[in-house]
Amino acid sequence: MFYLNMFLLNNVKETVKRQDRLNKLVIITLALSIISLVFEQERYRNDYTSAFTNILDFSILIFIIFEVVIDFIKAGKKTSFLKSNLFNILFLLVFSLLFAYNKALFFTGRTAAYAHLPAKIIIIRNLFVLFKVFGRIRRLNAFLKNITAQPARTLMASFILAIITGTILLMLPFTTSEASGLSFIDSLFTATSAICVTGLIVVETATAFTFWGKLIILMLIQIGGLGIMILSFFVVFILRRSISVEDKFLISYMLSEKDMTGLSRNLKSIIYVTLSIEAAGALLLFLGFRGSLGSSFNTVFTSIFHAVSAFCNAGFSLFSDSLERFKSNLLINLVICLLIISGGMSFLVLVNIKDYLKGRVSKVFLKKRSFTKGLSLNTRVVLIGTAVLLFSGLLILYATEHRNSLLQYDLKTQYFAAFFQSVTLRTAGFNTIGIASLTTSTYLIMILFMFIGGASGSTAGGVKINSVVIIMAYIRSILKDQDEVTLFKRLVPKDLVLRALLILLFGIAAILAGTLLLTMTERAPFIHLVFETVSAFGTVGLSAGITSSLTIIGKCVIIILMFIGRVGPLTLLAAAAQRARKIHIEYPQGDITIG
Repeated sequence: MFYLNMFLLNNVKETVKRQDRLNKLVIITLALSIISLVFEQERYRNDYTSAFTNILDFSILIFIIFEVVIDFIKAGKKTSFLKSNLFNILFLLVFSLLFAYNKALFFTGRTAAYAHLPAKIIIIRNLFVLFKVFGRIRRLNAFLKNITAQPARTLMASFILAIITGTILLMLPFTTSEASGLSFIDSLFTATSAICVTGLIVVETATAFTFWGKLIILMLIQIGGLGIMILSFFVVFILRRSISVEDKFLISYMLSEKDMTGLSRNLKSIIYVTLSIEAAGALLLFLGFRGSLGSSFNTVFTSIFHAVSAFCNAGFSLFSDSLERFKSNLLINLVICLLIISGGMSFLVLVNIKDYLKGRVSKVFLKKRSFTKGLSLNTRVVLIGTAVLLFSGLLILYATEHRNSLLQYDLKTQYFAAFFQSVTLRTAGFNTIGIASLTTSTYLIMILFMFIGGASGSTAGGVKINSVVIIMAYIRSILKDQDEVTLFKRLVPKDLVLRALLILLFGIAAILAGTLLLTMTERAPFIHLVFETVSAFGTVGLSAGITSSLTIIGKCVIIILMFIGRVGPLTLLAAAAQRARKIHIEYPQGDITIG
């Protein structure tokens, strides 16, 4: 029995190692496909890149064939393998024939007559490789063990994979008005901005993209707002499939929900509430846009696009001037503001408010004596913090700009614009006044509000209202010489205070580093560079007009800041942390003079 167990164990280990090698092969193939797609663009094409891409193409074909052949050889039942992998085999045959035909044209010098063919073959190949990665993502055992061992790493991996997918899609010729498509860096920037629901753009969304390009951006915004893992697990729950304990931990981590007993209900509520709010917003926006755009499919799509973009706090607009042309339209201003505020309060806060209102209605109007769930401490903190920021932002922005950018408008429009910009500073990115013409004092106020951002667990960025409120409560406890930190007669755990301080310090460090790098690579006023940096970190999307003129290094800096701002400092630090065995050591107390 001992030898039998050892034999089985060795077989299992060998299987795992073989699967690990195949998984690495798939990832390498995807990386080579992306590199090939970049160098196949017209702007990079020359004799050297043609030779390089030919080598890449042959390597990718060999990798794809090798993976299918190895799977077939190791399969127990060949017939079952052929049936279950029929799509892979058919694709391999079709792709091999197209590949051979394409290379025959290339080596015989007849490529010019079929110039459209190579790009289409590359597109088909890359999408197939990408689908293979998605199909194997849950089976990347040994290779992704270090990533999926922690929810933070899984969350980061899902965002990175979504960004890669969006980058590839936005590089396709049919997504842009110009047949050449976007460059790799511009596609990466746009995809990151959409997935990270930021709204910073290097090309104008309204004119640079076709309908299909805009539709892809809309899908990326929705995926980025809800999170690809939340959407995938929602489908699992809808199909009534069971999920593992590890997956439940992952969902609870993403939702910041410690109680895992109601995960299914919370997840469904999040999706239903989100789609309901977006649908209602799209309907109201259609009524607002219909006067200037007419009743057409374009108006319907524009309404849906802006509703999703506003609720997800993305800030992408299908108008060249964002929403400046609608600065006096009460309906559009109000709907966009409500969508932004709703998306910036976090999903769990919305669900808590829904349950509370539902209970109150049942108790008051239906006379039901059922238990009414009250507003949680987190919800009250978010609601009060949001109200304070919105109205203080309105007053401050009006005070600093009523003799500058608001001077040319009537009093009603001035207050509309000031309130709208106060709301959009919650990381939405829309604007109804020109950002480039603001005063320095207004920039500083906006930087502070963008740095704070929205609520934890929402589509908004920044260091979050929750963290700021906890830090203020901590400062108050110090000033009052209190041993404990309290909020609304509730004790705040010390670990939450430490996390809030860590988020604040990390945010400041990220902004200082980003600003330093931009000052070394860009030629723009310092206040504009700081504004751009904070806007990227806070996933706001407002710009002083320098985004499109950034250098490649500058764009890369903004891309990194957008990613950090979306996944969050704590997620990033948790993903980078190494688990170590805790050893309790007490050191002698020291004293340092401060102040």
